[in-house]
Amino acid sequence: MKKIVIILFSVLIFSACHESLEDRAAREAKEYTQRYCPTPVNNFTRTDSVVFEKPTRTYHYYCTFSDKLDDAKIINVNRSQIREGLLKGIKESTDIKAYKEAGFIFEYTCRSAKNPSQILFDDKFSEKDYH
Repeated sequence: MKKIVIILFSVLIFSACHESLEDRAAREAKEYTQRYCPTPVNNFTRTDSVVFEKPTRTYHYYCTFSDKLDDAKIINVNRSQIREGLLKGIKESTDIKAYKEAGFIFEYTCRSAKNPSQILFDDKFSEKDYH
């Protein structure tokens, strides 16, 4: 009887401390931003922050394009290649496997380094895109 009580108590304790996937995503996005952002520029792109938006279950990357990519005409001409590259990264990433399995949305908003109020690229990827 004592063992049953201990087992039940342990189950209650562990389930009470269990973090939801949405809470985990929000925490990890915040920790990544605090630890690494802004990232160094790589391929003319810098990640400024990552945010998880619970109401829409969206993992949102905010980036800045610089140098050669900081041009709306170049972005518009290469929009499909940029989209395919981002989608490939989502599909191949093992770090976000649990989020993909849960059907989260991944969004990328990329601004101009020269004119930060200008959004050069914004796109969302849902489960139908990456599965």
